[in-house]
Amino acid sequence: MITKFFKELNLYLFFNSPTYNFIANNNFDNKIIFNPESLWKGNKTKGIKILDGFLNYQKETVYIGDDIWHKNHGSKQWINYVNSFMWVCDIRVVATNQARVFLRKKIIQWIKKVDLFDKSVWDNAVLSKRIFYLLTNLSFFFETAEEKFQKEFAQNLNKQCVLLVKNLKKKPKQTNDIFAIKSIILASLCYNNLKSYYNFSIDLLLTFLRNFVRHGMHYLRSPSEHFFLLCSLVDIKNFLGSHNKKIPEELNQLINEMFNVLNFFIMGDGHLAIFNKYDFVNVKKIQNVLKKANEKIRIPKISECCRFYRISKNKLIFIMDCGKPTKEKTYAGSLSFEFSHFTEKIVVNCGSPFVNNRDWNHAMRSTAAHSSLNINEINSSDIFFEQDSTTRLAEVYVQKFERDDNLWLDSYHNGYKKLFGITHRRKIHVDPNKFIIRGEDSFIRNKPKKENKSFLYFLRFHLHPSVEVNVTTSKKKAVLKLKNNIGWEFICSESKINIEDGIYLGENETVQPNQHIIIKNNLQPEHKIKWLFRLIK
Repeated sequence: MITKFFKELNLYLFFNSPTYNFIANNNFDNKIIFNPESLWKGNKTKGIKILDGFLNYQKETVYIGDDIWHKNHGSKQWINYVNSFMWVCDIRVVATNQARVFLRKKIIQWIKKVDLFDKSVWDNAVLSKRIFYLLTNLSFFFETAEEKFQKEFAQNLNKQCVLLVKNLKKKPKQTNDIFAIKSIILASLCYNNLKSYYNFSIDLLLTFLRNFVRHGMHYLRSPSEHFFLLCSLVDIKNFLGSHNKKIPEELNQLINEMFNVLNFFIMGDGHLAIFNKYDFVNVKKIQNVLKKANEKIRIPKISECCRFYRISKNKLIFIMDCGKPTKEKTYAGSLSFEFSHFTEKIVVNCGSPFVNNRDWNHAMRSTAAHSSLNINEINSSDIFFEQDSTTRLAEVYVQKFERDDNLWLDSYHNGYKKLFGITHRRKIHVDPNKFIIRGEDSFIRNKPKKENKSFLYFLRFHLHPSVEVNVTTSKKKAVLKLKNNIGWEFICSESKINIEDGIYLGENETVQPNQHIIIKNNLQPEHKIKWLFRLIK
């Protein structure tokens, strides 16, 4: 309690006492010398709603009235979002003087009324986003403001930058937040009193890239997280270039690699494939990022990236996850896949929740929410809410073969070995010339024979909400009708195909009903479940 008291007292004096800062040798600056511009824009519709008094985050809309900072009833996540000032981008694209005045008023209110004892306001993740979004929108609200506002704002933000620098200096090697690093780089470019931290910020960046980018991809093996990181790196490159700073060669090379990886995960509809932690990204944003690439990106017909395997030919795109799940934000989607034909997604994974809710997280990260197979409705890897998985993570193995533009994958994972003494094996053959995707799921016993009557397998293929599906009377075939009226069929060696309802979270903060093909039966080791997707010609 005593330590907490002194921390809060120090923070209060840091922002309010010139005498304290003189004694502590804290030098602050009230002049901004560089006007950085982010390459990414906000949402005008959201901006207009904010001006009307309603601010939305993750489907939570709160009336903000005149006092956004104190008299609101938002959740912790909503309040963190408000204090991050990420919504400034939405206000900016409204592009009216009313919007400009509104923003200045909210900034001054925040400076005067911010709760210095609220830890979440000063958490590095919130603090760094606040610094970044305010600095990169200066041309909208700062340049034409009165001198009094400029000095008050510039000095307060400078103090926040100094605070972030102090925080990151304590554990520089453990910094895994690209926003914090990006904000320190900006601070060193924007304020004279922080120029000396430029080299420190670049060292932080390069250390981050070496620790958290693997084979050109974000360490969470998530296409959308990869996209957001690439946006940040392109931002940093743009800031350095605008300030005539030398761009590190390592940064340049990695950005080029990451452009290739981004292109690898684009499906036929222009959206990103859904694997692991997923956030919806608008197609136009993806296209705008790809325009920043220095050269035209070409992906081979058959390619591999971080244990994802992709084949693309004749407007058919198939991507399968054959990699080990990550300890952080684990998704139990081993051996799941997605595929599209022309601009239509057909088989998908279900996506990630856009609300911070334990039940939603467990449901959408489960094996059942992926186009894969589970045993007894138990996940192939352990998943935990807001903590790392350190107990059971599936080891995944794969062999790839290719000939005449055909792809064969022979893969298996041991996620059920300790629980049931069984390994799940999946074989895939994709023939893009005949528009056929063949699969075979089977089980290998790893322990002496046990009674397996209580073991059931559940094999699911989740369909995009736009796909209509009907099962034939015999229950041996399902017919899929796409939005463009093209038809595919699904055939399985098992006696009964069923269709069940589900939900899909692959669109922009929208819960959509969808359907999935499900085959379930008693598990028999060495039994092979053969199935096939085929274009109806």
